[in-house]
Amino acid sequence: MKLEEIEQLIKSGKTLEEILKLIDWKEFEEKVEEIFKIHGFKTIRNFRFKTRKRYEIDLVAEKDYVIFAVDCKKWSRGRYKISELKKFAVKQKERALELKNFFKTEKDVIPLILTLYDEGINEFEGTLIIPSFKLNNFLLQY
Repeated sequence: MKLEEIEQLIKSGKTLEEILKLIDWKEFEEKVEEIFKIHGFKTIRNFRFKTRKRYEIDLVAEKDYVIFAVDCKKWSRGRYKISELKKFAVKQKERALELKNFFKTEKDVIPLILTLYDEGINEFEGTLIIPSFKLNNFLLQY
């Protein structure tokens, strides 16, 4: 699904959450990457690297003085989501720290989890948690 199609569906009254439910996880990651690119970020999807152990980050997005280490979670609603999200937030923070070491950079490397729905938690252990419908505004403010 192209961004133009998503825009038309939004204009017809659909919410971004309703639209993104229609695509698979891979397309979800692609759309997130497109949004970062629109905001002028250089991106690498499914970035694999090794330091102490092997790591993979769904999306690395770099611009100016910042690098976002993004983990895309296209989960449906359900029980125990917050506790799982907290576990993934800790892991994402570890991946971001290792990425900073791997790149040997002075830039801020910010761990971020992008979710399909607003899970009622914005940050945990230094990892930002942002629902997909807030990503554009978040990047505009950054």
